[in-house]
Amino acid sequence: MKQQNLEASLKGIRQLLSHLHGEVSALESSYSEILLVLRRLENVCDIDDLSGLLRRRPFFQKWEALLEECEKLNENCGVLLIDIDHFKKVNDTHGHPTGDAVIKKVSELLKQFESPHCVVGRYGGEEFAVAIRGTDPQILATAEMIRRGAERLHGPVEGAPSANVEWTCTVSAGMASSRKDGYDAEKLLKAADEALYAAKVKGRNQVRVA
Repeated sequence: MKQQNLEASLKGIRQLLSHLHGEVSALESSYSEILLVLRRLENVCDIDDLSGLLRRRPFFQKWEALLEECEKLNENCGVLLIDIDHFKKVNDTHGHPTGDAVIKKVSELLKQFESPHCVVGRYGGEEFAVAIRGTDPQILATAEMIRRGAERLHGPVEGAPSANVEWTCTVSAGMASSRKDGYDAEKLLKAADEALYAAKVKGRNQVRVA
């Protein structure tokens, strides 16, 4: 009788363990699914809805990581601040839907330059930031390609009485690099901002180097 009771107890324990194993497996599966959803949500939150580019905070995180890597390898890294010229006039003249279309087109242009060595983000409003790993001539060449590319952008004016009415745009850019300003993100940004201001003062649609 004792043997039968022992066997019955062991059978019950095995069944319980089997059930617990199933519950643990189900929990692990649920946890993995939840983690995947959270990662997807995090990625979505990192992207600006209108431009499809990185928002300011995640851009800075990636830029600072790039700066840190370049400093360790003693390689050059630069940043561009890019502003759509006379954007307020576009909104005031043609309306915000057209302004949004301009931002989207400029963002699509900038997105073409994204790579492991180039991080692009929407800095705010009509202003964008591009962090680039490379020499000063390479960074400047990228800035010029962006500027020339913006000159070719155009599109229909939303709600215009004539289908022939189109918008065009230009951009101004300020460049700073670690070769001159070191690997301090704040200092580089300040230098690029001052260069961007100089580009605007000098007539816009140009690139200025800090």
